[in-house]
Amino acid sequence: MERILAISDTVNAALHALALAELEGGCIAAREAAERLGVSPSYLAKIMQRLASAGMVIPQRGLGGGYQLARDAAEIRCLDVAEALEGPLPQRECLFDRAVCAARTCALRVLCEEMASRLRSVLENTSVSALARSFTSGDRVAR
Repeated sequence: MERILAISDTVNAALHALALAELEGGCIAAREAAERLGVSPSYLAKIMQRLASAGMVIPQRGLGGGYQLARDAAEIRCLDVAEALEGPLPQRECLFDRAVCAARTCALRVLCEEMASRLRSVLENTSVSALARSFTSGDRVAR
């Protein structure tokens, strides 16, 4: 049960980096962010380049380099970030890779649909600014 929440490492790193940028006044140095998040600088740079292509950050040239949020963090939804990096959220009707239920529909189909719906709702209603606030308060994310 190690992956009950289907958010990739890429999306996880991106959301954390954007929240850190918000905490730093909207800008963040890529190398510093990678160090703080415990990921390789080249890995985070690739993620940030993809976010720049999606119009969420603006690359900053110069010594150290970095990225600036392209718009207010309150306007950047977690769902936007996830879909920019991974495409539409998957719609699973079964937790197995191949069907194992005797019936044509999985016994857990309703559970899968409910989990997908709730995940989508949380991602859609949570902004990067809400994530940033949870960094400083240590509290649950208040959307």
